[in-house]
Amino acid sequence: MEYKRKSASFFWPIVLIGVGVILLLRNLEIIPAFNLSMLLRLWPLILVVIGLDILFGHRASWVGGVIGLVAIGGIIAFLMLSPSLGIKETGGTKTDTISEPIGAANSAKYYFEFSSDPVEVNTLADNYHLISGTITHSGTLNFDVNGTTDKVVHLSQTTTSNDWLQWNFVFTEQKWDIALNPNVPSELIVDGGSGTVNLDLSGMKLTSLQAAMGSGSSNFDLPVSDTPYSAIIESGSGSVEVTLPAETDLELTLDSGSGSVNISVPSTSGLRIEVMDSGSGSLNIPGGMEQIGGGADMETGAWQTAGFDTAANKITIKIFNRGSGSINIQ
Repeated sequence: MEYKRKSASFFWPIVLIGVGVILLLRNLEIIPAFNLSMLLRLWPLILVVIGLDILFGHRASWVGGVIGLVAIGGIIAFLMLSPSLGIKETGGTKTDTISEPIGAANSAKYYFEFSSDPVEVNTLADNYHLISGTITHSGTLNFDVNGTTDKVVHLSQTTTSNDWLQWNFVFTEQKWDIALNPNVPSELIVDGGSGTVNLDLSGMKLTSLQAAMGSGSSNFDLPVSDTPYSAIIESGSGSVEVTLPAETDLELTLDSGSGSVNISVPSTSGLRIEVMDSGSGSLNIPGGMEQIGGGADMETGAWQTAGFDTAANKITIKIFNRGSGSINIQ
């Protein structure tokens, strides 16, 4: 008995090529923006074309190809006609501009809750605004400012489990660019996410910093100040780089995680390191420091540079909790 081989359908190759054509047309802005939620309106069509391919696609190769071409053509027509049909894209990547005039502000407290997007925080070049920024993101941006002389600023992003449906097939880089007033005494409270965070605060009048970082890498460049201030950094699985200022009295409290922590200390400042907890990660401190407490294993104890008590500027680093990541102080 002679076996008759079934013809392979061209349906799936045509569909794959068609998907690439649709994405190309979107990137060339020939068809308007769309997202998964719009395409899901066509799910009955997907069942129809798959059923047609099962029934007829294997009888002749060209039949499956025709079915695929008709399906892709229908999707392209739907996307091109969607604005005139009143069907619009919702959600997706968007760019928001935020700003707040300085007004009568004498102080500011910033609450920043970041997400998975990379973040850049710098200082403003002018003295007309308290905060200004351009934020390209998905989800819902929350920006709120309260107070007259003592300003309180909240900035965060809200996402839901359905936000993945709003992906709009445009590969726009999502990023937070934020600039803060350099002349207003400011307290900064940061909740880091999974994205990289770079905070160049070197030009600010910082009164205190509290940062709880996540899985993204982060970099802190702290400012020179005439008055002492404190910084508390809780690191996660991401690496942390901290640059401490010269000519400043500063207390840095560290709660480290599994990511490495590298701290750069100015050579002109007196330095004291206090370690309250032993961890599985290594601890490296500058050579020549005097041990003034603790054991010889450097798991816990205190060290300070010669002449610390009489130094013009003092930096104290307190390590309350140590994780599995290395801590390097240099």
